[in-house]
Amino acid sequence: MKNWYEETRKKTQEIYQNIISHDFVTELMSATLSEDTFGFYVNQDSLYLSEYKKALVAVGSKCHEPKDTQFFYEAATGIIQVEDALHKEFLKKKYINAEPSPTCELYNSYLARIVNNESVEVGVAAVLPCFTIYKEVGDYILKTQSNKESNPYQAWIDTYASDEFALAVEQAIGIVNKYALTASPENLKKMEEVFIKTSKLEWMFWDSAYVREAWKI
Repeated sequence: MKNWYEETRKKTQEIYQNIISHDFVTELMSATLSEDTFGFYVNQDSLYLSEYKKALVAVGSKCHEPKDTQFFYEAATGIIQVEDALHKEFLKKKYINAEPSPTCELYNSYLARIVNNESVEVGVAAVLPCFTIYKEVGDYILKTQSNKESNPYQAWIDTYASDEFALAVEQAIGIVNKYALTASPENLKKMEEVFIKTSKLEWMFWDSAYVREAWKI
């Protein structure tokens, strides 16, 4: 399959449309999202990323080429630097909570299981939506919004609509496409399955932040 990502991305179009039309994203774009909701999100995002970095390192350690391993290791390091800056700006003390929400726990646990137990082809497909969806959402907001000068969340938007992030996303897509070329039919099927599932988990993560999801018992 020459462009695995392009073909598989078509199958997640409905998920993407649900993400950009979600109240969290529309209110973030219009600057009407409550500070408490965004604070909850940023805290959960920090908990998610602390584990996502480990998933990137795990999948990077399985890569066949040193440059691919280096990319995932550097991506994990980049998350530390960029996200730490965003969290310092937006994560106030009153929002800090060490307990992951049920959705955050689910997403992290699912990724850990996939990258540690499945092939490298399946692992790189599983971690990809966190790259591609954030880039698409950042681009969409930047293109659609009319309040760039006054949106209190603009630093977050600009991070994911930046040229630097676009380059990282392009590299991640290239790696996944390359591994798909030699993947077995069984692994190609699993790659599609995990990509679609983690795309759904991206929607669930924003939805859980919007409702400030808590454990029910």
